[in-house]
Amino acid sequence: MPSREFVLEILRKSVHLVSILIVLIYEFLGKEAVLWVLMLFLVTVLVLDYFRLEHGMKIPFFYIMYREHEADRLGGHIFFALGAISVIALFSQEIAYAAILMTTFGDLAAALIGKFYGKRRVFQKIFKNDKSIEGSASELIVDLFIGMLILGNPIVSLVMAFLATLTETAVNKIDDNLIVPVFAGFFGQVTLILLAYL
Repeated sequence: MPSREFVLEILRKSVHLVSILIVLIYEFLGKEAVLWVLMLFLVTVLVLDYFRLEHGMKIPFFYIMYREHEADRLGGHIFFALGAISVIALFSQEIAYAAILMTTFGDLAAALIGKFYGKRRVFQKIFKNDKSIEGSASELIVDLFIGMLILGNPIVSLVMAFLATLTETAVNKIDDNLIVPVFAGFFGQVTLILLAYL
């Protein structure tokens, strides 16, 4: 029987599966529509976090989604919304799709594989964290698969997958829900532009 910690981790990560909905709205309703949906979501969760942080309210159901380090700071969903808004506003549609889905599924793979199957903690001296090579390797593989599925370009896919994985592995204090899509999207878009001139 799965532990309570495992179930909570799955529940927390499942929230990010809303990224599929973001991609579908963008695909069928367009950029402006998805940006408005994301902005509505952002305003709503900011209001909820205002009551949680400023007034100490426990919002039913939502309070179990927060990790210990988020007790007195903004939740990861807010940074995810900001990251999604950034990549959709600035980058091409395919790059935005890949960056958003890498943030979701790459992080999901790294967290679950790393947390429950990770044995080799090789990043302690370099990045000062306990992330495992198994978690990072699984993220790289998942991100590369997403890149190839959406972009079909192995070079751009590899650049984005590598940057997403490196960023996820290296950051400890900056929220990865913001920095991963921004970095993966930025370097993916730059690589796409450079390849067009070669």
